[in-house]
Amino acid sequence: MKEPEAKGRDVATRVWVSSVSVSDFDRALAFYRDALGFPVQLEARNFGWMEVGPDEPLCKIGLSLSEDPKEGVTRTGIVLEVEDMDAFAERLRAHNVKFTQEPAKQPWGGVVADFLDPDGNEIEAVYHPDHYE
Repeated sequence: MKEPEAKGRDVATRVWVSSVSVSDFDRALAFYRDALGFPVQLEARNFGWMEVGPDEPLCKIGLSLSEDPKEGVTRTGIVLEVEDMDAFAERLRAHNVKFTQEPAKQPWGGVVADFLDPDGNEIEAVYHPDHYE
């Protein structure tokens, strides 16, 4: 795959937000803010939208209010990086978060866990000791 020649004003520079559908903002905040620990960055409930995540310039998770949420598991493709998978998993367990895959060592050296938000949106967490070395 060929890399772009130059980065200029005509290319996307980062992912700003990736969103999930939620049925209730308060319930979603109990998960994304309280269980995962993400601060609320934008609260626009009157528009059916909120954003949670780390401070700028990092990507946010948009919470899009849906009056007709899908039933079952929705794979979001959202992958969170964690520094300590054991501590992170214990935090989630303390908030009664359901795992679809308990933390497991992978052949490539990292640890992966998959879990659900209250609306069945699946999120993945990854720990890899050499990711940024």
